[in-house]
Amino acid sequence: MKTEDKIDLLELDWEYIWQKSIKKGLKKEKNWDKIAKDYGKWLENDDYPEVLLEEMRITKDDTVLDLGCGEGTITRKIAKRAKSVTGIDKSELMIEELNKKANEENISNIKTIQKDIKDLSYEDIGNYDIVLASRCLNGIYNIKETVLTLNEIAKKYVYITVFGSSSHEYKKEKEKIAGKPFKAGPDYSVLFLLLKSIGIEANVLQLECKNLKEYHDFDEAIQRSMWKLGELEEEDRIRLENYFKELFVKNERGNWINPKDKTDLVLIWWKKEE
Repeated sequence: MKTEDKIDLLELDWEYIWQKSIKKGLKKEKNWDKIAKDYGKWLENDDYPEVLLEEMRITKDDTVLDLGCGEGTITRKIAKRAKSVTGIDKSELMIEELNKKANEENISNIKTIQKDIKDLSYEDIGNYDIVLASRCLNGIYNIKETVLTLNEIAKKYVYITVFGSSSHEYKKEKEKIAGKPFKAGPDYSVLFLLLKSIGIEANVLQLECKNLKEYHDFDEAIQRSMWKLGELEEEDRIRLENYFKELFVKNERGNWINPKDKTDLVLIWWKKEE
């Protein structure tokens, strides 16, 4: 290949590539209200929040914006390290759960806003020292506009976690057994290259989460899978349950874990230029 024929990666339309992946991997939008009361229990022994917070540079003088905050498992931990934190989520019941738990824990420096990330704007939100978008951008179609908005809002740092690709084989296997087509969605590398193409030099880190997802029983595992995959035919549900019974083992807490189902998250972050 001649030098002049080489492709300049930064000239490619990475947002278009991201959007093509979104279309290919598009699933029915999840009903977050439906799991608001259970979601915190699902994360009881998840070490992702602590692993993420170890990588974030938060001081007691920082204001933090937590996008896709859910019921506040991470938000409440941030509140104990920062001056204040504002949680944004589109689910009304998730916001209610967050406010309830913050009140029970006597945390007074949390503010909540019910809003879809797609509707986020600097004009409405203003500035924060740190912006966190945890596991909530993989399905965002207008990704370039969104990351530019995050960059505008942040005064110091932007942190984004997205799903990696190392667990694709397991997910493909599980969805095949459940009678569902595998839909991978956009790869984190596309987001990294999109950022680079618009002048944002980001850092990329594979988060080293060790704890596996835990389930109290097989019915919980099925219900959580159905929330992600959609409703299942009875024969597919039985086949999935039998598949879980072959894989799952009990851990030291007496909960069921699946050795194949490892947390796969990538942290993309950057520091704002002075």
